[in-house]
Amino acid sequence: MPEAFDKVRAMGVPASHPRELLAVGMARRPSDVEGFLPVADLILRPYATLRDLQNLSAGELRAQGLDEFESLKALALLELGRRTAGSGGGEVTQIDCPQDVFRLLSHLRNEKQEHFVAVLLDAKNRVIRWTTVHIGTLTMSVVGTREVFRHAVREGASALIVAHNHPSGDPEPSPEDIRVTQHLAEAGTLLEIPLLDHIILGDRRWVSLSERKYV
Repeated sequence: MPEAFDKVRAMGVPASHPRELLAVGMARRPSDVEGFLPVADLILRPYATLRDLQNLSAGELRAQGLDEFESLKALALLELGRRTAGSGGGEVTQIDCPQDVFRLLSHLRNEKQEHFVAVLLDAKNRVIRWTTVHIGTLTMSVVGTREVFRHAVREGASALIVAHNHPSGDPEPSPEDIRVTQHLAEAGTLLEIPLLDHIILGDRRWVSLSERKYV
């Protein structure tokens, strides 16, 4: 049995080194894993932390010597991991104030695009899950009421909070941010799933549109 594959199998995925995990993910069969370790090293070596990998591009991987297929596989694995982390399931979190939302979604501060997220809450304001609704510039035309509340209805949420990041680092709301907030608040009232807040995340601080009296 190939050494690298055998090592991952023996130690288990959670305890394995990132280079071995990446090699396993990119290989087509157990015998290929060993050969992909140098490829994994090429990907990981320039980056100080795993978080730095989130902004990798295909061009950067090609510049490191990977071919088109290897680059695509690596990016697909990293994106799958990012989306899994972003699905928001798991440990229940109590939301008592906007700061709790900021802590829950603090990783969004590192994103280079706007990420619009719905945080679904039960009757005691505990997080059921959170989900990314849209990536890109926030407008009423792209953030549809149906898409936001579809998740809330499906999960049986009693209320929700929405949030998005400003890649500029400045969390001050734009006129469009306010329009989207008011539109969603009206829809939540009609559906009896109230919108409790819209949090805008900046680099070092946040703005609560509820505290600004827009909700």
